[in-house]
Amino acid sequence: MSTLGRLCSLPVLFCFAVLAGACQSEPSSPPDAAAQDVQTYGASVDTAAARAAAEVAAKPSRLADTTVTVRGRISTVCQKKGCWLALDTGTAMPIRVLVPRTDDGYEFTVPTTLAGEATVTGTLRTVELDSATQNHLAEDGAASARAREVQIAATGIRVVPDA
Repeated sequence: MSTLGRLCSLPVLFCFAVLAGACQSEPSSPPDAAAQDVQTYGASVDTAAARAAAEVAAKPSRLADTTVTVRGRISTVCQKKGCWLALDTGTAMPIRVLVPRTDDGYEFTVPTTLAGEATVTGTLRTVELDSATQNHLAEDGAASARAREVQIAATGIRVVPDA
């Protein structure tokens, strides 16, 4: 075969190689999209030891002033600064998760539009709220703040957002 014949066959071989590569099958299982979308605020959270929010809210005195890891669905988020969120417990009283304050504001905040399943680590306590605090929370977007509520002072929040 002449040199010219060999040069003319190169584009044909190149096209064949491209087409053969394009026919390769896609991976059989796509990467886990939920794992890629996980959002963490503050310190990392170990989900292995998490308790359900309903379980913790049922008997908060057993865990008072201890570090806990709790998981639950986000029911409400502070609409002004993202400085707290509430975890649904399946009862009328959610668990309020507070972001720690610093001299300059907050250690971290969460988006006001945050929604999904959250796992939170922090110190649990039951708090009596005066009427001024209840009104303040209602202004921030809380559904009827109660005089007594379970709170977690969060060190870390891990969220798997809604799709």
